[in-house]
Amino acid sequence: MDDRTPDPAKPTPPWIFLFLDLPFGAAVGFLSITVPFWMERRGYAIDAIATVSAGANLAHAAKLAWIPILDLGSYRKLWYLAMAGLNAALFVAIALMPDPLATLPAFAVLLTVLQAVATTGHAANNALMATTTRLSDKGKVGGFAMASNVGSTGLLGALAILVADRVSPRAASLTMAVIVVASAGVALRIVEPRLVDEAVRRAGSLGRATALHLRAMLKDLWATITSREGFTGLLICLAPVGCQAMSNLFTGIATQYHADADMVSLANGLGGGIASAVGALLGGVLADRMSRRLAYALSGGITALCAVAMAFAPMTPWTYLWGTFTYLFAGGIAFATWAGMVLEMVGLSAATATKYALFNASANLAISYVTQLDGSVGSRVARWLAVEPARGVLLTDAVLTFAGIAFLLAMVFLVRGGRRAAAEGVAPG
Repeated sequence: MDDRTPDPAKPTPPWIFLFLDLPFGAAVGFLSITVPFWMERRGYAIDAIATVSAGANLAHAAKLAWIPILDLGSYRKLWYLAMAGLNAALFVAIALMPDPLATLPAFAVLLTVLQAVATTGHAANNALMATTTRLSDKGKVGGFAMASNVGSTGLLGALAILVADRVSPRAASLTMAVIVVASAGVALRIVEPRLVDEAVRRAGSLGRATALHLRAMLKDLWATITSREGFTGLLICLAPVGCQAMSNLFTGIATQYHADADMVSLANGLGGGIASAVGALLGGVLADRMSRRLAYALSGGITALCAVAMAFAPMTPWTYLWGTFTYLFAGGIAFATWAGMVLEMVGLSAATATKYALFNASANLAISYVTQLDGSVGSRVARWLAVEPARGVLLTDAVLTFAGIAFLLAMVFLVRGGRRAAAEGVAPG
């Protein structure tokens, strides 16, 4: 919705979006916080934990294959509710497994499907934010949505750990299912405008409208990715700059720091959620005061320095606590500066949502492969250096991030060179 679009007849109150990303947060928090903690307790090595996490996270990158369907027609609320129902059903399916970690391949498949369902519901929620709220409420809507997104991942992942520790893993999965259904039910209050898609009106049929819509999106996408700024931006999203991959592994290295379930929940849950949210707010200010690509590089550098500091610090619960806090704080800055960078590139066009999904999917692909490399290469680095696996993983994460920053800076100079040549009337070489 832009400035030329009238407000909906029955606008959605902004506070509702404080609850609607909880299904997404439950799925992501369960994968990135709860599952690694369970796996490490059962004796799985960090490279195995990274493989499960990275594989399931690929669903967030693959979503570009089906997310454009949500742009056809005005059925986003139905998409959202259907995905929330599937989300809860998958948690119930996990709860019904006698021992998920004893059948790890099947468990990994369920986790991957859970992420695909959650990211689809998340996209539908984003569309509802755009189409059912007043223009004057956009800032408040964004604030509530950010709190739901950033905060729920850590809080719900940590909650699952606490429930599993005090009751059972089955109770933890069922708790997530109940939270998903309860929070998604708030969407029933949304009144989505029932408008005939303009493409359908012109084309005369949904099939022809779909073809025309996809053609327009592909043309817009092609124009973006073949431009110097768009192409370099896509490469930057694919680079390991602000991936925050360690956030998928922190609970998987907790016992090496002698951190118990309460400490892990504090570091990755309430404390980590607050740290991420504060970092994101700071990152938003930073991204508006300097080049957004340079701001993203700076935030990635802070993340890498946090990993280095934690790698060389004593392996105590206190190190685990401050190390996780500072890394997640820096990660929040990276999250916000990345979003500002992408929104600057996307603009308003036929494929706005799809272009955002493309950049987002590229960033999620980077998160997946960096998580995998952190675990597999980090384990080898630890053996080479004769140190604990956690130190090797943290050092690997820092080296990959610094390499990504170097690549980002090269892309910044490339874009600036092109702009300078264009201003001088010279074709860039």
